[in-house]
Amino acid sequence: MIFILASVAFGAAISTVVPPLRGPDEIAHFLRIYSYARGMVLPAAEVNGRKGLFVAPELEAQLTFFKNAGERFGQNRERGLRYPEIMNEYPQLSATSAQQAPVFMPFAGTEGYNAVAYAPYIIAVAIADLLGLNFPSMLLFMRLTGLVTFTVVAAYAIKLMPTLKWAFVLTAMLPVSIYNRAVLSADGAALAYALMITALCFRAIDRHLPAWQRSLWTTLCTLSKQPQIVFIVLELMVSRLTDLRQRWRKVALIVVPSLILSPLWVLAVSAEIAVWRLGMAETYPREQFDPLWKLAYMWEHPLHFPVAMWTTVTVWGDRLWPELIGILGWQDVWLPVWVYLILTMTLLFVPLQKLDLPGDVRARVATITGLCAIGYFFAVYLIFFLTYTPVEIDHIRGVQGRYFVIALPLAAIFLASIVNVNLPARMVAAAAVTGALISGIASFWSLLWAHWLP
Repeated sequence: MIFILASVAFGAAISTVVPPLRGPDEIAHFLRIYSYARGMVLPAAEVNGRKGLFVAPELEAQLTFFKNAGERFGQNRERGLRYPEIMNEYPQLSATSAQQAPVFMPFAGTEGYNAVAYAPYIIAVAIADLLGLNFPSMLLFMRLTGLVTFTVVAAYAIKLMPTLKWAFVLTAMLPVSIYNRAVLSADGAALAYALMITALCFRAIDRHLPAWQRSLWTTLCTLSKQPQIVFIVLELMVSRLTDLRQRWRKVALIVVPSLILSPLWVLAVSAEIAVWRLGMAETYPREQFDPLWKLAYMWEHPLHFPVAMWTTVTVWGDRLWPELIGILGWQDVWLPVWVYLILTMTLLFVPLQKLDLPGDVRARVATITGLCAIGYFFAVYLIFFLTYTPVEIDHIRGVQGRYFVIALPLAAIFLASIVNVNLPARMVAAAAVTGALISGIASFWSLLWAHWLP
C-alpha cells in the first residue's frame, strides 16, 4: 500500500508537470501507440525508407509544435526560457494549418516495440478518441493510465516476494523508475514485467505455482524489450538442475514461447532501430547497421566487440550510474548530488536481509541471478553494437544507464544470497520509505523547476 500510494501520488504529479513530448523519444512512442490503436500491428506505411503512419493535419501540427517546443526549450533553457512562455503560443495553433491531406510521420525507431510494452496506452487512446480529447489531454490521460497499470503490476510483484519486498519497492521508486512510468515509454512496462517474472521465479523456489503464470510473464518480459530475453534463465532458479529431466515439459512451456516469439517479432517488424538518426548526419554504409552483417563481421573480428565494450565502460561509464538512478527529461535534468549518494547507499542497504533458504539453494539463487544480470548487461551492449555502432567507431554508441535499472531486482537477490544477514525489519523499511520519498520529491521538484519556474 505504501508503494501504491507513493507511486500514484508522485507519478501523477510528474505526469502533470512534464510538458508534452518532453519524455525521451516520447513523440516516437506516441506515434507507435497511435498506430497500434488503429489496428496497425505491423508498420506498413513507408516513405523514403522510413516507416511510420499518416495522421490528421491537426494532430500533426500539435505534435510538431510540442516537438519543436522541446528542442527550443533545450537550446534556450539556460537563457531563462520556460514553458509558461512557450504555452502562450499554443492557443493560436488551431488556425495555423490549412492542409487537408493526412501527413506522414515516421516512427523514428519505435516500430520495433511490441504492443505488450504499450498495452495500457493503446486502451487509453481508444477511450480518449471516444471522449474527443485534444492532444494534450489525450497525452496526459495516456500517461496516467500507464502509470496506474504498471504500478499495479509492480505492486503485485512486491506482494509475491516472500522477502526483499523493500528492495523491490525502492527499485520501483527510483527517480528513473517513477519517471518512466509517468511518461510514454516502453521502460515502464519493461521494469514492471521484469519485477513480475523475477518475483514469480523467486517465490516458486519453495512453493508450487502454476507454470502458465511464469510462461505468461516471461513472454511479456521478453517481448517488451529484446535484451530481456536473458530472463528466461531465471527458470533455472526454481529447482535443482538435476531435476530438469523430470520437469522439462514445464520448463519448455515457460521458455519456448519467448524463444520463438521474440526473434519472430524482430524479423516481422524489420525495425530500423536507430539507423535513421545516424543517416541524417553521417555517411556510414547501411550494412554496418544490419545485425546479420555485423554478426558475420564479429566472426571475422572476434575481439572488436569486447574491446569496444571495454572502451565504452572505462571511458564513458562514469555517467551510467547517475543515469540509472535518474537523469530526467532528455537526459538534461539532473537531481542534486546528495540524492544520488543517498539512493546509492540505500540501494546497497535494503537487500541486506536473511533469506530463509538452505545453503545449496542460496548458492543456486546467487549463481542464476548473477548470470542473468551479467547476461542482461552484455545483451544491452551487444544489441547496440549490432544495430547502432559503425565498425569504424572504437566504442559502442547509444547505451544509457537507465536501461540497467531492469537488473537491480536481480542484483538485490544476488546480494542478499551472498551476504545473508538479518538486519532489523523496521530499519530496512525505514530506509526504503525514505529513499522512495526522496526520489519522488526530488524528481518532482527538479522537473518543476527545470520546466516551469523562472
